[in-house]
This record gives sequence, C-alpha cells and structure tokens, in this order.
Amino acid sequence: MLRKVDHMLETTLTVLLLAGSPQTHANATMQPQQSPRPPAAAAADTVDREAAGPASPRGTVPQGRQRARQQDPFRGGQRQLNQLNPEISMTGDFVGWVKTPKQRKPADLDPWVGNRFILREAQLNVVAPLDPFTRGKFFVDADGEGSFGLSEGYMEWLNLPGGVNLKIGKFLNQFAQFNRWHDHALPQADRPPALVAFLGDEGLGGVGLSANMFLPSITAHVNEITLEYISGYDGGIFGTSPEEGGVAVGRLKNYWDVSFNSYVELGLSGAWGYRDPAGGFMSGIGGVDLTYKWLPVGSGRYEGVEIRAEALRSRYEDALGSREALGGFISVENRLDARWLVSGRFDWFEEPSDPDLVTTGGALAATCWQSEFVFFRFQLSHIAPEIGDAETRLIFQATWAMGPHKHEKY
Repeated sequence: MLRKVDHMLETTLTVLLLAGSPQTHANATMQPQQSPRPPAAAAADTVDREAAGPASPRGTVPQGRQRARQQDPFRGGQRQLNQLNPEISMTGDFVGWVKTPKQRKPADLDPWVGNRFILREAQLNVVAPLDPFTRGKFFVDADGEGSFGLSEGYMEWLNLPGGVNLKIGKFLNQFAQFNRWHDHALPQADRPPALVAFLGDEGLGGVGLSANMFLPSITAHVNEITLEYISGYDGGIFGTSPEEGGVAVGRLKNYWDVSFNSYVELGLSGAWGYRDPAGGFMSGIGGVDLTYKWLPVGSGRYEGVEIRAEALRSRYEDALGSREALGGFISVENRLDARWLVSGRFDWFEEPSDPDLVTTGGALAATCWQSEFVFFRFQLSHIAPEIGDAETRLIFQATWAMGPHKHEKY
C-alpha cells in the first residue's frame, strides 16, 4: 500500500516539474516562423496601417473610416434652406389717452381724437443679407383697424468704392434727427408738433434713391454726408407728389468726442421740391439739429443724459404767394436707473401756411423698461394754439418687441 502511494507522489511531482520548465513553456507557445518580407512590402503595410488607424475589433468600423465619415457627412440641400430665411421681428405699440377738450380739430385732421385706446402700430420687420454686398429691409405696418401698409422697403449696397452706401426703394428721409425714427422709438409717446406741421404725421419719405458716405475729418472728428431724391411723398409742406414731382434731400452730420463719457453731434439738413408742379409752386425746409449725450463708461445702464434740439425754417408756396415759418423743439431725457427714465420736451412753431398762427406746447414723460423687450410710458402733454382751445392729454403707452431686432429706431 505504501509503495502505491509513493509511486503516485513521484508521478505527480514529475508532471509538475515538466509543466513549469522554461523549455516546455517555450515549446508549447512556439509559432511557425514566417519568411522575412521585402522592405518595400513592409513599408507599404506600415503606411496602410497608419492610414487605417489602430486595429478595431471584429464587427466595428475602423477609426480611419469613422473620421472620413465625420469629415464628409451626407448633406441634403433641403436641410439648409432655413439658413436662407430672413431675420423676422414684430413690434407692437399700444396707446391710450384721455384729453380735454375732447375735440380740438376735425377728426380727419387730429390723430388724437376723442378719449380711447388704439393699437397704433403692429410692425413686421424683415431684414436679410442678400449677398456680401447688399442687404434688404422691409417694414410692414398694420393699425388697430386692420389696414396694412408698407412703411419702408428698400435694398442697400454697402461699402461700394469710395466708401459709398447706396439705397433704393421706399424709405423715410435722413432729414434732421427724428424724421426717420418710428413712433415707438421716440423719447416721448407723441411726435414733436413742429415736425408734424412741417413734415407730416409720419415724416417725409417716398420712393427714390439715397447715397451716403463718410468724409475726411475736416470740421469734426467724423463727417458724414447723405444725398437723397424721392417721389411719391405725402404730407407736410410738400403736399402730395404727383408723378412729375420730386424732393431732393441732403444732410451733413458732424460728430465730436467731448470726453470718454460724452459726445456732440451737429447736423445741417435741407429739402427742396415741388409742392404743385402744375402750378410751378415749390417749397423747401432747412434745419439745424444738435445732440449731446452723456453716458458714463461702466455705468451707462444706470445713469445718463441725452439732449436733442432741432430748429426748422420753411418756405411755403401756393397761389397766394410764398411764406416763411419757423419752428422747433428741445427734448431732455435722464436715466435714473436700469429701468426708469424721465424726459421733457418744449415745442414751439409757426403754421407753415400761416406764420401768424403760433403754437406752443410741452410734454413730461416717465418710462419704465420691464425688460429689453417691453416698456411702459406715462405722459402728460399740453398744446396751446394761438387760435382755438388749448389741449391737455394724459397718455399711456405700452410697447413690446419680438425677434432679433428689438425696438429699432429705423
């Protein structure tokens, strides 16, 4: 019995020694040797392996092919059409008022008739670059009664030779400061009465051509000149333009930096054209405007002062002869903090058709910006004509904007 046990132990020990021997392990793992390959073939294999990337497990795409697919993905043209869509914005301007007396002028001549609420403006703004050289803009307005109209629609060529910008289409003229501004962008809820008397309820504008460029700095830090010619105008001292009528408009703007926190602008404007081409009657307006703005660096969101003033002189012709009238206003706006602004305006003008009739007035307004998209305004206005009853208005205005172009001035 003991002999059998000794024999089994010797057999087991022999097997273990043979399994752990280096020679036995080498023989067990020995692979058949391959004949050496030519250097050119070995180099080609190396290039192929580098291009394909590291070896991938079976059933997966090599990394090299994955990179190729990522660099050249399949794209359908229909998937990129949204990149051609224009930038679309919408602005709403709601106004309500009470006034005394309720009626100062005939209803067809007074946009502030009665005591009521109106949706003064619902404006659709469409802006898009057409190519590297041109840009298109359209402003379509609708009032609370559902009437639609094209306020402006034009195409611009930017940075032409000589630094010239060219514009064609329907637009408001670059006359003085506020003529181009839309109602919702004004510092008060109403347009200055002098501008309404001289240029019309919606400002001087029409269909035509405009060109502007920067001039060498001669009289100011920056000089800019604008020259325009329009037809199809309506309102103001030029009346309604027939097909053969036209108005030429020019403006020279001069800009100075006063300090790091403030600047001054001085503008000279002029417009001349036919009021009645059939009768040979012409009219013209000259204007001087001044802007001072103080905006502290680093705290401009919380404080600032803006002063704007305009002086106008008109020459009005009709069958009774020619008459000259003067008018203007001064507006001051003060920012109290990030939300609240207060402003005031003084108005004075002579009626262009009858300079003996003088009108004075003023306005006080408080504006609260709820956000960059919404603001509310409360305003007290007073206007006193030389003939007729004085009028006092208490006005509430709410304006909101949707889309990328918020509360654009023009």
